[in-house]
Amino acid sequence: MPSSKKSSFLPPLASKRLTLFGIILLCTVLQIFNSLPSIHLNGLGIYPRNLSGLSGLIFAPFLHGGWAHLISNLIPFAVLGWLVCQYSVKRFWLIFIFTAFVGGLLVWLFGRANIHVGLSGVLYGLWGFLISYGIIHRSFKAIAISVVVVFLYSGFIWGVLPQRPHVSFESHLFGAIAGMFIGYYLAKKDKSSSRATTSQRNY
Repeated sequence: MPSSKKSSFLPPLASKRLTLFGIILLCTVLQIFNSLPSIHLNGLGIYPRNLSGLSGLIFAPFLHGGWAHLISNLIPFAVLGWLVCQYSVKRFWLIFIFTAFVGGLLVWLFGRANIHVGLSGVLYGLWGFLISYGIIHRSFKAIAISVVVVFLYSGFIWGVLPQRPHVSFESHLFGAIAGMFIGYYLAKKDKSSSRATTSQRNY
């Protein structure tokens, strides 16, 4: 009986790969369609302070301005997504959805009046989460992952500043803020749970 229950779930490694590959595949397929004549899916992106632009809270992370834009996001997304999955796939989805929605909503409220699309908002959310979580939680695993992230992607800090007109620095900035916020919250929550468990054992 226990063995049949376990077999109904994907092994952790396969689950991580399927999660990340699924998102990458979805972005790629949408970009193929978006490259076809007379198809303009980017109209579903975030358009600030316009009610129809709220659709971008769902669609914007999966749409890109072109192949170069897509490819520049996919590699760091795969790396940072994999690092977040080291905590759990469930946590990855929590960070993904939270940063896409909260970061996207902030872009809708405060961003420039342009269409904002791309996975980079979530990408910066994953980046912000991993750094914030490591600083606050301070377990060996969390700190080690944070050090790797800072070593590999310290240059991300410049992406939150306005540099090029066609780059949505707002998505980067608000995605990073959302990621750091939830990283702080979850680290505090996990530390409290850990202390409570330790206290019960000692008792």
